[in-house]
Amino acid sequence: MTRPGEEAMLNTSQGGDLWGVPHIYSKICTEAKGMTSRHGEQRHRDDATSFLIDGEGADKVSPLFDILAKAGSGAKLSSKHIPLEIRTKNTDAPSLLDRMLRLLACYNLVSAGAHSGEDGDYGLTLAGKAFVNDENNGSLIAAYQSFSNQDVYNIYDLYTFHFKDLVLEGGNLVEKLHGMPNYQYKGLNPEHAKSYDTAMTNFLKIIVKKILEKYRGFQGITTLVDVEAGHGVTLNMIIFKYPSIKGINYDLPDVVQQAPSFHGNYIIYFRFHVGGDMFSSVPKADAIMMKEVLHNWVDEHCLKLLRDYYEALEEKGKVIVISYMMSKEAEASNAAKFISQMDLYMATEFGAKQRIAKQFKPMAMDAGFSSFQLKCLVFNVIAVMEL
Repeated sequence: MTRPGEEAMLNTSQGGDLWGVPHIYSKICTEAKGMTSRHGEQRHRDDATSFLIDGEGADKVSPLFDILAKAGSGAKLSSKHIPLEIRTKNTDAPSLLDRMLRLLACYNLVSAGAHSGEDGDYGLTLAGKAFVNDENNGSLIAAYQSFSNQDVYNIYDLYTFHFKDLVLEGGNLVEKLHGMPNYQYKGLNPEHAKSYDTAMTNFLKIIVKKILEKYRGFQGITTLVDVEAGHGVTLNMIIFKYPSIKGINYDLPDVVQQAPSFHGNYIIYFRFHVGGDMFSSVPKADAIMMKEVLHNWVDEHCLKLLRDYYEALEEKGKVIVISYMMSKEAEASNAAKFISQMDLYMATEFGAKQRIAKQFKPMAMDAGFSSFQLKCLVFNVIAVMEL
C-alpha cells in the first residue's frame, strides 16, 4: 500500500534513515562530534560551519584530516612529512601542502606550530576531527561529498526560481515540477540515491551518538520499533548500548530487503527487519520511535500516525519522537538559521513543515496521549520527546 500523495515510493532505494536534506544540512556541524568543552564549543562549531559553507571544497582536502588523525592524539606532522604518507614524488608537494594547511589553520581545523620557511608543524583540532573519515561514528566530509553532487536538483534553484509558484499555488513543488514525489525522483538514479544515503548515514551516526549521550529513555524498554528506519543504523547504535532491547527495524519492504548485515565494526544487534507501510500498521511494542518522520507530513497525516501508534502501544508504552524543533521566536543563531532553512526545505519538497514545541503537544493530546515531555535537545535543533 502506498502512502498519501506518494504513488510510486516503493521502488526507491533509501539506504540510511530518511532525513532528506540538501547540502544546507552541513550546518548541523554547528556542534561537531567530540567537542565537550562548553566554553570552547561555540568557537569550534563556528569554525567547522564556516569551512563547510565558505570553503565549498572541503571534500578535496579530506585525506589531510585522515593523515593527521592517524598520527595519533596530540601528534603534529610537518608539511615535509605528509607527502611521504601520500607517496608523491612531486617536489613542490611540501610547499603546496603547507599553503593548504595554513588555510585550514585559519579556520581552526588544524593547529599550526612555528614556521621555518615552508615547513610548518600541524596537528588536528577538535573541529578538524569532524572531518576525519570514521565508518562507525560518521564523518561530515563523507556527507559533504555526497551533497556536493549537483546532478540531482539543487534545492536553492527551487527557492530562487519557483518559490513564488509555491506561495501562489501551494501544494508540493517538487511533485509539480517533476511529476513525481521527492523520494521517487531521487531514486531515478541509483548512484545518486546511494550517494545520498551515504550522506544521511554519516550525519545520522553523529546525531545518534549525541542523543545517546544525553537521553536515558531507552533504559527499561523491552521491544523498540524504529519507524521508517531505513537500513537500521539508529536502531543498531541504540541496541549496541542497550543490548537487552529487542529491536524491530520497520520500513518499506524494498528498503528493509536491502539492509546490510554490518555497519562498520557494529554487528547488527536487532533481531527483526519488518517490511510494511507506516500508514497502514505498525508492530506492537512497548516503545515506538519516530525519527524525522513528522516533519515530512502535514498535521492531518501526522495526527493519523500518532493515533495509530497510540493504539499499537502495549500498556504503559511510549512513543519517542525525534524531530527538528524550531525556536519560538526568530533568532540570529546558526541553529535558528539552519532550522528556518529546513522549514522552507520541507515546504518546498514535501508541502510539510518544521514545528515549534507548542505545535507538537496538541497533536499528541488529540491522538489520545495523556502526556507530552521534551526530554532533551541536541545540537540546539533536534528534540527528543516522549508521548
